[in-house]
Amino acid sequence: MVIEQLTAAPIVPILRKVPYEKSASIVQALIDGGVTSIEVTMESDRAEEIIAESIQSHGSKVLVGAGTVLNVNDCRRAIEAGAQFIVTPALDEEVTAYAVEQNIPIIPGVFTPAEMMRAMKLGAEAIKLFPASVLGPAFIKDVKGPLGHIPIMTTGGITLETAADYIKAGAAAVGTGSALLKGDLIAASDWEGLKKETEKWLQAVTSQKVMG
Repeated sequence: MVIEQLTAAPIVPILRKVPYEKSASIVQALIDGGVTSIEVTMESDRAEEIIAESIQSHGSKVLVGAGTVLNVNDCRRAIEAGAQFIVTPALDEEVTAYAVEQNIPIIPGVFTPAEMMRAMKLGAEAIKLFPASVLGPAFIKDVKGPLGHIPIMTTGGITLETAADYIKAGAAAVGTGSALLKGDLIAASDWEGLKKETEKWLQAVTSQKVMG
């Protein structure tokens, strides 16, 4: 199951509009830092190529998913590129049904307990609470009482300082974009810096997970 690999190293870096020519180095730095899954958003330049090349180079070490999948056409393109899981910003029932038909795990974006339950009924593997920072870790802790069987990935406005709070509250994984993939590190091609930043994030959430 995809969720097991997402939970193994519970930080999911989100590559959103990263420069294509640096994408291979970015992915390598993230893997060197210890992640076991990455998400490439479909509005990124040459997203399908980044997905396909990442799987070709690192398929045994990392799960590569597609994010910001807005419609069935996006979903089809992502799956054809080899995406191993699909993430959407909101609960689109048509996209969810299509991914399930194709036997590709999907993690739809939701904001309410009703949407969480609906997503799982439609066959989602987990849900993405988005934007998570609006609701905060307390929401996860409360909702995990009655809905403890639903794996939650949190995304949106999460920082290095707050990531551990979400894991402690019961989130299975935390998705993060520019808070981890810092623009200055990428602009300077500082891959050692990106690797160290990744290690920091993983250390923060893993220590909390052990404590929790």
